[in-house]
Amino acid sequence: MADLEIRAASVDDAAGIEPLLADSLTRLATLRGGQALLEMIGMPQGVGPEEVASALCGEALLDTTTLVATLSGSVVGIAVVVRTGAGLDLVGVHTARSMRRRRIGTTLLDATRDIARDLGVRFEALALPGDQTVKSLLEASGFKARLLRMAADR
Repeated sequence: MADLEIRAASVDDAAGIEPLLADSLTRLATLRGGQALLEMIGMPQGVGPEEVASALCGEALLDTTTLVATLSGSVVGIAVVVRTGAGLDLVGVHTARSMRRRRIGTTLLDATRDIARDLGVRFEALALPGDQTVKSLLEASGFKARLLRMAADR
């Protein structure tokens, strides 16, 4: 897609990513581990899309980078990357429903992989149980599942 731009999110992008986050948070609520994923990046339980958008675009979450994909000035996709002691983890990628199947998710994934390569660190991506969309995106990009980590509820 010729006019697609991938860049770091700024505070000016919060309103543009809010609808994507509303859709993504609705999806996360249906998947096992969705709330744990939000907590992993520092978002408390019960936060809404506006708060998540502000935190992600305002660099309020420690060791978290948000990339946006824009097309003609509109945000059409986001990727959230967390820096860990071992490298970078892609913890979320989401594309506007009306813009799917146009390789926007793949382009965001490639951009995050390039950041890890430039930093000289390992890069991994997370997919929640049952999230076939993200799993398919990752597998199509050459990722292979290596470990299923399970935890007992306390």
